[in-house]
Amino acid sequence: MGGFLLLIVVVLVAMLQFHQLQGQQSYVNNTQLDCDYNYNNTLGYVCNGAASSCPSYLTFRSNPPYNTPLLIGLLLNANASEIARLNNIPRFATIPSGTLLVVPINCSCTTTTISRFYQHNASYILNTSDTYFTVANNSYQGLTTCQSLKAQNPFNYRHLLPGQTLKIPLRCACPTSNQTAAGIKYLLTYLVVWTNSVELIGQAFGGVDVQSINDANELTSKDLIFPSPHS
Repeated sequence: MGGFLLLIVVVLVAMLQFHQLQGQQSYVNNTQLDCDYNYNNTLGYVCNGAASSCPSYLTFRSNPPYNTPLLIGLLLNANASEIARLNNIPRFATIPSGTLLVVPINCSCTTTTISRFYQHNASYILNTSDTYFTVANNSYQGLTTCQSLKAQNPFNYRHLLPGQTLKIPLRCACPTSNQTAAGIKYLLTYLVVWTNSVELIGQAFGGVDVQSINDANELTSKDLIFPSPHS
């Protein structure tokens, strides 16, 4: 299985100047694949924004059984009608596999036993053979990590049972004060594929400045980015 990246793409209001921005969050850099070790950057995006909650966006690639706005909305605890409207598709349409969707959510700073993280909470009922790792990387395509599932659920990760309901903390973030001052209103969590580069991702979202994406993820121009499991 390949690695994945939770890249915060800076979504800017049209016609605003781009500015160099203070770092937003630390890139996971495939550390989430080692489920037995709790790297700090795998546990969540820290609450360092100007607001404690904000509108935000996730990306999700259609993949059976999650291939309609309704089923994707149920998985992500998101509004199916808004998913359909934002992506210009019928609410009950079957979406071709691999189609990238933008999913509007509310992102909130949540106090956990470890720290305070920005997240959007969903829930998931375990099936036979599910593990924290497969739920994080297969069902949720890397929008959460097995480390954060272990930290925010009471179940021993070696003894999960079908029918148990997991809390799913989905990664999101609110703009920092510097980003807000630069005219940035929203942040989007983006799942990278093998053919992506930071430059191509920026172009796909209307010409977002490469440096602003790097700064938002504490990346340099020499850093590698890794694809999501469903790339």
